[in-house]
Amino acid sequence: MQQFIANTLQLKDKNIYFDEETVEEKMYKGRRSLFYHAQLSYIPERCPECGTKNEHYSIVKNGTRTSRLTLMHVSGLPAYLMLKKQRFFCKKCLSAFTAQTAIVDQDCFVSTRVKQHIADQATKIKSVKMIAEEHSVSWNTVHRVIIQTAEKLKIRPVSSLPDHLSFDEFKSVNSVKFSMSFIYCDALTHRVVDVVANRQKGELLRYFQRFSLPVRKKVKTVTIDMYEPYIQLIPALFPNAAIIFDRFHIVQALNRELNKCRVTVMNEYRYKDGRLYNKYKRYWKLPLKSETLLTSSKYAKFKLFDYLTNTQSIVDYLMSFNETLKETYTVIQNLRYALTNNQWEHFTYVLNQAKIKPISRGLQRVLRTLRKHLKLVQNTFKYPYLTNGPIEGINNKIKVLKRTAFGYRNYTNFRNRILLMTRLYLPEKEKQTKQVA
Repeated sequence: MQQFIANTLQLKDKNIYFDEETVEEKMYKGRRSLFYHAQLSYIPERCPECGTKNEHYSIVKNGTRTSRLTLMHVSGLPAYLMLKKQRFFCKKCLSAFTAQTAIVDQDCFVSTRVKQHIADQATKIKSVKMIAEEHSVSWNTVHRVIIQTAEKLKIRPVSSLPDHLSFDEFKSVNSVKFSMSFIYCDALTHRVVDVVANRQKGELLRYFQRFSLPVRKKVKTVTIDMYEPYIQLIPALFPNAAIIFDRFHIVQALNRELNKCRVTVMNEYRYKDGRLYNKYKRYWKLPLKSETLLTSSKYAKFKLFDYLTNTQSIVDYLMSFNETLKETYTVIQNLRYALTNNQWEHFTYVLNQAKIKPISRGLQRVLRTLRKHLKLVQNTFKYPYLTNGPIEGINNKIKVLKRTAFGYRNYTNFRNRILLMTRLYLPEKEKQTKQVA
């Protein structure tokens, strides 16, 4: 029975002995709870105060002290261990001390296993209050565990940086200037390196200058979105690093201008042709898709069309009413095709030919930016496996965390949760570096 209860509660200390009346079920803090009664006793080898060895009865028993220790839930009920600890008295230094056990830290009443499980749950998208309720502890206890665990993760030597970095930013707390914080990760392992409160150029310059120049020179690539301050900052910080424009953000910029052009054309028919206006509005997603995802042979019934048609025909129909929209769509589809198939020569050809095409002003502005930073766009084709996709996924997880917690006011607490979610567990298998060779 003794061993069975110890195994059930996962108590490895052999100095704990359970009483005959071991388990008691009663109401505690408004909930039915389980109370386990046990004793902790052993013969100490020496006095922790003066270091005297326990010889010739120099250390004697001196009563007991009962502690209520919080355990993991058992059968869905809160569980507590009423542990009667043996007290000792040292005749040498006249000091008293209490028996200690590894299942709980000294002067603490929450078991180590509960703390470990709290840290594990903090890596998931849960509010602090929910974690506290699941473990029958206060939210202050959860905060303390998160802070203690995050402090260990913050320790990073300034003598090393990953060879391939990914930069991005996310919506932070209101106390942060401009409410935007900076985050960067290892582009290969997808592990977050650190989070910086402010994404401004001066703040990032001061932050990265903590790393020595030889360390910064070892960085080979930095993947970013098309944020101008990053483009200006990276050459000064990482002299040997190639700047890579993220593929997703290039496509996003192109599709944004295509959608704006579609809306402009759609509004021209708002009062002229209500049926055509509704078609532009209903099938707004189709022009944004890659042409390879459109069907031209499978006919079906579509709303607002009186005949059988397909998605390719619908797109062709919508493009036929405006020359600017049609040319804008064609240029964007050609650029996306070259980007998807990693055809750099075809991409530059389309980019140059677009100068004489009657495309929208918004697309002209985006293409001027791409031509201005043509070398950075070329790096996108040179390193096809390095993207900001993983860090964008992390940012989405951060947004969900904020929504689940109904927002954060304290930046430190927010940063601690981010570090726990992204750095507590390492990836099982790192990507092979030969992919970026």
